[in-house]
Amino acid sequence: MSTGRPPESWPYLPLLELAHALGHADGGLAASIEPAEPVGPGSTSCRGREPGEFALLLWADRPGAPPSGLRLNAPLWYAHGFAEGLAAERNRAEPAGIARTGGPLQGQAASL
Repeated sequence: MSTGRPPESWPYLPLLELAHALGHADGGLAASIEPAEPVGPGSTSCRGREPGEFALLLWADRPGAPPSGLRLNAPLWYAHGFAEGLAAERNRAEPAGIARTGGPLQGQAASL
């Protein structure tokens, strides 16, 4: 459902972007310890916090309670950032000449 307003007019868009950035940073740090399988939606925990607690962390010292949209959407933005950070770090750390299967390239693939 559209509000009819462009996303940049959402009052908490910078906080969703912060949630994404936190997830990206955490994903990059987790690359060396997470299993090699792709990250799925799985947990709604963000930095060890439940969605409401994470929204409060992002909301910081602003007056009043965080908007329900922040509580609902921040975990999704965090999860996307986490998956992107994890993938980016794994791709960066992958040595040249090593296939994603973990072994060296062989045969025709090695000559490309």
